[in-house]
Amino acid sequence: MLKLEELRNEIKGEIFVREEMANHDIKKVSGIADILIKPSGKKDLAKILQMLGKSRFPYVVINKKGRVVFPDDRYHGVVIVTD
Repeated sequence: MLKLEELRNEIKGEIFVREEMANHDIKKVSGIADILIKPSGKKDLAKILQMLGKSRFPYVVINKKGRVVFPDDRYHGVVIVTD
């Protein structure tokens, strides 16, 4: 199971809970993410992916220019935004 506090302790990037994706200049993507993470770099991203993989928590990785189509107005999982 994914523990938010453990995630916060392990990574350097920003973590937002129940966050509007439109607040982060992600083109063509709207809706609310249960958890939105902005890793501080490649090592941070690798750590995040490892933790999410172990927990089996659903996630998607997108960049600010990416086009992603979500099935509804809310994505139940982690959204990782890279530059």
